Amino acid sequence: MIKRQTKSELRKQLQQQTQAFLKQGGQVAEVASGATGLVNGSYRNAGFILNPQRQERTPLNGVLAQIDARKAERTQRATAAQKTTRQRKKVIYDDFGEPLRIVFE
Repeated sequence: MIKRQTKSELRKQLQQQTQAFLKQGGQVAEVASGATGLVNGSYRNAGFILNPQRQERTPLNGVLAQIDARKAERTQRATAAQKTTRQRKKVIYDDFGEPLRIVFE
């Protein structure tokens, strides 16, 4: 079983990696307080529309009626195609597992 790192171990590893980066001459850029990743301080408006045009809905009543008719036709064929089942032998057992009698169902 693979042991997962605890938060303290992960924190320690990140701290060591940061120190190694700084020792090699790396620099951390400081960002002014309150700065955001927004473009000109606003969201990108091209991604979503505030007032979308309402689309006309396609009426499906006729399509649903056809589907229901096919289902009804299929069930009628299935019930008409059912053949009479012959009787089957069933053994009735008592509480101790001994056969008592045979019944045809």
